[in-house]
Amino acid sequence: MLNRILTKKPNQKSFKGIFMLVLMLFFIQIAWAQNDEQSSDSKAQSSYPDLQPAGFVQSYFSASDMAADPVNFSIARARMGVKGNISENIKLSFIGGAVEPPNNSPALVNAFADFTIHPLFNIRAGQFLMPFGLEGPEPIIKNPAINRARPTKQLNTLRMFRDIGVMTYGKYEFISYSIAVINGNGANVTENRYQKDVLGRLDFSLTDDLMAGVSGHLGTFESDPYKKLSRQRWGAHAEYKSNPFHFRGEIMLHDRELNPDTRNQDVGGYLLGKYKIDEKWEAIGRWDYHAPDNVNDIYQGVTLGTNYQLSGLSSLSLNGVAYSEYNTSTVNYMLRIQLQLVL
Repeated sequence: MLNRILTKKPNQKSFKGIFMLVLMLFFIQIAWAQNDEQSSDSKAQSSYPDLQPAGFVQSYFSASDMAADPVNFSIARARMGVKGNISENIKLSFIGGAVEPPNNSPALVNAFADFTIHPLFNIRAGQFLMPFGLEGPEPIIKNPAINRARPTKQLNTLRMFRDIGVMTYGKYEFISYSIAVINGNGANVTENRYQKDVLGRLDFSLTDDLMAGVSGHLGTFESDPYKKLSRQRWGAHAEYKSNPFHFRGEIMLHDRELNPDTRNQDVGGYLLGKYKIDEKWEAIGRWDYHAPDNVNDIYQGVTLGTNYQLSGLSSLSLNGVAYSEYNTSTVNYMLRIQLQLVL
């Protein structure tokens, strides 16, 4: 047996896996070394670890003219955990959810560490939000509307907009980037495939107020009876912030194989505007659409609402939504009220 083990030739997958592990350990070692050097040079620095509790609760009320769900009270999300520095240049985020969509079940939300090495090159490893578009990687408590736009949710392929993997990110002058290599199955999903997905986002700060960028996602997925079908997502986004105005928009495309001979392509996008009335009140408006392949009428929605800032990111929000579903011209209406309390 020992002879068979010693004479067995490693396959290509083993070499690639070992190489990725060694590369990660190398950069983590750099981060630790940099931290030790900074610690020895600065005697007056704060003690570590410096972790703080973090969490929020979103209480939700909705009323709709749809007979299946006319009135509903619910807890949309309830999360609690810790985040902060465990050393000079290593940050930790560990957040769990007691209630998480879409099934209102407990789930691990964030579990990652940031290794800040250099403005041009940093590493994040664990389970985290994916770098695709604007709304996807933005924490939901910062979204101007109560919910993300329909196309953002429908064209997302990863559970909770998160996955497990490693990401590098950095900034040089007016350009910033993020590149992630992930399992490809979404948050809290076990992985039994060798193939990995790759996502990336590139942003350009055109002025102090205007930013534009592009995103991409290349990968594979399983759908019985097929074990390896290709998929790709592409997106472009722009954002303008100049008090009291805030505008942003995205357009996205999702192209995937249904079987080796057939492909499916969906497109969608949104435009959102926010106006800060005073220190407490703001008004928001959004138009969004989603056009799946092979539908006669696409989804379109208009959201109008107000946000009242209680303290920090805590807020009371009201959104009115008028929308038409797929394959129908009927307009439906929904009222949403959310109380968001953030630590």
